[in-house]
Amino acid sequence: MDRGMTRKEGSTSRVEEPSNTHTNAVTECVRYILCREGSKVPIKRSEIKDYLSTSSQISQNDMNTIILEAERVLKKIYGFKLVQIASKSGVQYIVVLAELCEDSLLSTITDVTHRQLLVAALTHIFMTGGPVKDDDMWNFLAETGLLKETDNAGRKIITNLFTKQLYLKYTKVGENELARHVFEWGQRAIEEVPKIFLLNKMAQASSR
Repeated sequence: MDRGMTRKEGSTSRVEEPSNTHTNAVTECVRYILCREGSKVPIKRSEIKDYLSTSSQISQNDMNTIILEAERVLKKIYGFKLVQIASKSGVQYIVVLAELCEDSLLSTITDVTHRQLLVAALTHIFMTGGPVKDDDMWNFLAETGLLKETDNAGRKIITNLFTKQLYLKYTKVGENELARHVFEWGQRAIEEVPKIFLLNKMAQASSR
């Protein structure tokens, strides 16, 4: 009788083992995505898979299931969702709020200066109604007192950091003497920043 129970218990533990491995893999996937979210830089699907292959004992065939379950946990527990973005280098994701709340918008950008620059740049593009030439953007930010004309480091925040984070798109249009660079809303801004948020910011600024 004891031997039978032992065999049964051993069988049960063998059945539960894959389940524990699966759960741990989902937890690791969620943890990895949350750690990466802070940088706002898009996460490659291949990077998630590489991390899981070293942190969890799961097969490549299970990767897609793990990522899907991690998405559900992110939304239910943390209020985030994964948004797939177009990319030439394979599938990539950005992590955004599942439900937009004005109080939390851009709140993860802890640098106040960065946040002010971003809101101003997005607002200028929105009010212009289309792409904004870089010279026009620099003039606008100088007029608002947010960025001096000689502040090249500040310009790099806009052309490098905000474009990496996909808040802005900075592209070259035209050729030769007609060539110029323009700013547009990036995919993260489209997903994260409702127009009413900017309108409220403008109303607050004008009432001061």
